Amino acid sequence: MNHYDPRYMQLQQEKLDNIIMKKQSVTSAAKELSVSRKTVYQWLPRYKQYGIDGLLPKKRKYGEAAHNRTEEYIEEKLITLAQEYYTEGVQSLADLLYLEYGATIHPTTIYRILKRRGVRYGPYHISTRKRWKKKLYSHKIPGKELQMDTTYPYGYKEGKVIYTIIDDASRWVYVQTYPKANAFYTKIFLKEVQKRAPFTIQKIRTDNGTEFVNDTMKSFCKKNGIAHRKNTVGCPEQNGKIERFHQTLKRVFRYELPWDCSPDLLQYNLNLFLHYYNFQKKHRGLGMNGLTPMQKLEEARSVTLTLQCYSI
Repeated sequence: MNHYDPRYMQLQQEKLDNIIMKKQSVTSAAKELSVSRKTVYQWLPRYKQYGIDGLLPKKRKYGEAAHNRTEEYIEEKLITLAQEYYTEGVQSLADLLYLEYGATIHPTTIYRILKRRGVRYGPYHISTRKRWKKKLYSHKIPGKELQMDTTYPYGYKEGKVIYTIIDDASRWVYVQTYPKANAFYTKIFLKEVQKRAPFTIQKIRTDNGTEFVNDTMKSFCKKNGIAHRKNTVGCPEQNGKIERFHQTLKRVFRYELPWDCSPDLLQYNLNLFLHYYNFQKKHRGLGMNGLTPMQKLEEARSVTLTLQCYSI
């Protein structure tokens, strides 16, 4: 029987009156009404104060805005940022909103606004759908292990390869563009990294590409006391942090710069991006706790700021 059926409510009123006049126990009344004792105890104060009307369901008011709803103009600015920085998640959008407009919104609220306004997270937004969580790891000492790789933002035949390296502990990154990937340019890149890195490099992890697996690389690492660890063949997830950085890098540059841009223009924009990534972008990965790479290095007391000034 429906609990809001008139016959049931009449029986409900009768049993509650019996309980109040101590003619019946709560246990027996609950059994006759087919509810738990806890439910009867919840009914009693409402019945005593409002009568039978207190047991009726409250009507929800649809269409009215919540008292703490985000102001319309803030939502519009958020949507503008979400469309401009389409590669950034809700945490980064919260940082950008505060940085550019001084507005503070919780990332969960940003998620709900973007979903409600149909900007992201809908059934047709494949790029923002939920994915399976993978087992994560992170070193605690900067320089303990760096992940290095190469990427071709415009394809293999365009004569532009970007060497990238990221510190596992702090997410500090450095990138440089070259005409091709081989042992010669790998050595040049590593020398540049040694000049820029604000920590002592202990180990470098790479895949099994020919630009990394050669005598030049082996000799350089041995001379500088650097351990070289190679990934298991067919397991790119072992270089997960640099692979994820490549995804961010390609989203930023593949569609903003023409494929025939000069190497100097590409490197200029890469330097601008590096400054943002190392000094301004807050990271929420394992062990980062919303810090920028430079803040993480400062926390570890192993940073030399003078080596981080890029010539742009």
